[in-house]
Amino acid sequence: MNIHQSSTSRWWRLTPWSRNPLMRTRDRLDVVVAAVMITFVLMMVPFAAAFGTVTNTRLNDQSRADVLSRHAQSAVLIDDPHQVLVGGAPSDAPDTEDHATAQWTAPDGSLQSTDVETRHGAHRGDTVSVWIDPDGHVVDEPRSGPENAAIAVSAALSVWATAAGGSLLLLCGVRWVNTRSRMRQWDREWNDVGRTPGWPVS
Repeated sequence: MNIHQSSTSRWWRLTPWSRNPLMRTRDRLDVVVAAVMITFVLMMVPFAAAFGTVTNTRLNDQSRADVLSRHAQSAVLIDDPHQVLVGGAPSDAPDTEDHATAQWTAPDGSLQSTDVETRHGAHRGDTVSVWIDPDGHVVDEPRSGPENAAIAVSAALSVWATAAGGSLLLLCGVRWVNTRSRMRQWDREWNDVGRTPGWPVS
């Protein structure tokens, strides 16, 4: 018998439908659960891809709607930029952004202002763009297509990773329960033959 045939025979003896008398019910259950979990994880691949596609379409539709309902407004920096910490508490190498106050004239003639992130090297008096809605409120700039795609890919990967992680935890739980059950059964069988668990048979 060659190596390929020997490996195939060993694999067949480990399948849940094998008539191998040494396989216990819980051994077969381990294999069945593993097969079901692997199948489920593989089935989640197209589902996650579809979820990512739907998410990308929804985000792109939202971006197009935002472009129609928002517009960029020219504003002037009325003070010099100052650094703002990004990401919470300070660390050994904190991330910072340059921020300054930008001011513009609204359609009704009133002066509006807001804090905006500026490019490195900006100064007071420089012109920047802010996005506002029809009511004149400052809003975020509409997301671009690549940004939407990145969010959609992250969402798809999160769905698949959650399914895979949950399946792995379930499989580990089943194997742990079955292993403890097998250990208790082996103890009982050792006691039935009048030997202390761990002693040699002969």
